[in-house]
Amino acid sequence: MTGKYDVILYNNRVHYHLVVKRNITVLRGDSATGKSELIRLLAMFNANSKSSGITLICDRDCTVLNEGNWRLFLEHYQGRIFFIDEGNAFLRTKEFAVAVKTADNYFVIVSRESLPQLPYSVDEIYGLREDRESEKYRVPKRAYNELYKIYCVMPDEVMMPELVITEDSNSGHEFFEILFPDNCISAHGKSNIKQMLMEHRHKRVLAIVDGAAFGSEMQACVELAEASDKGISIYAPESFEYLILKSRILKVPKAIVEETWEYADSKRYISWEDYYTSYLSGISRNEVFQYSKTKLNGFYKTQGNIARICEVMPEYIQGNKR
Repeated sequence: MTGKYDVILYNNRVHYHLVVKRNITVLRGDSATGKSELIRLLAMFNANSKSSGITLICDRDCTVLNEGNWRLFLEHYQGRIFFIDEGNAFLRTKEFAVAVKTADNYFVIVSRESLPQLPYSVDEIYGLREDRESEKYRVPKRAYNELYKIYCVMPDEVMMPELVITEDSNSGHEFFEILFPDNCISAHGKSNIKQMLMEHRHKRVLAIVDGAAFGSEMQACVELAEASDKGISIYAPESFEYLILKSRILKVPKAIVEETWEYADSKRYISWEDYYTSYLSGISRNEVFQYSKTKLNGFYKTQGNIARICEVMPEYIQGNKR
């Protein structure tokens, strides 16, 4: 399934408007913010759309999954947007995670838990707030809007980090090791980032992670950043491959990185990181610039190409390029 979809759901009391553009979208936040009400209204509409008093506007069918129907629906339905409330135990099962990874559907999941078994993006975590213009309308708001400044925007005063930690241990790490040759280490996977930040919380740390699949780890890492002694910054681009494609070193249509939802089929790619890797590997195969995720081709290490990749990153990192 590909595409970006507006989901508009309303009755005479409340009005919801969500934009869904990846296979997994997470709604998170405190109780009494309208998340469960959204699921309840959609379930009522699914049960009897004509007499429910509820209107749904979307180019795709929207359906609530629950304990009783999720296996059957995932087996027989494609091209739908499934909504799931956090009270369902199957959300935390390996069986559900495996099903999601091969499903030709999108999923909107209400959950205050981190859901580490699902690779979802830091950019697809939302909360719900009341629109300032009217108390009866609710619109989605990124749950981490205030926190994005911590991991996407570098400090006003440029400070050299004492330590740079990369999630990647292969080509991405190799590239950032060129930029930070004396203090760059790998966490060898996203699940290790939190522990390494705890171990080095008394240093100025820059953590570089693949944002396309780092959603489940983000909250804990942001909390550590807020409590750090000297300052922890988290830079979360989609992936290293995304940075290469965005840099236009290679002849790549802008839409590949600017409208990825039109190309990254959820049935084939569990995250946009997987899509970017597949696309980059495909267009560079058997060329002098052939890309490998395990070892960085020297083509991407030339002074000119390093500079062009750095240009699509924050100024703070650009200032440290070698």
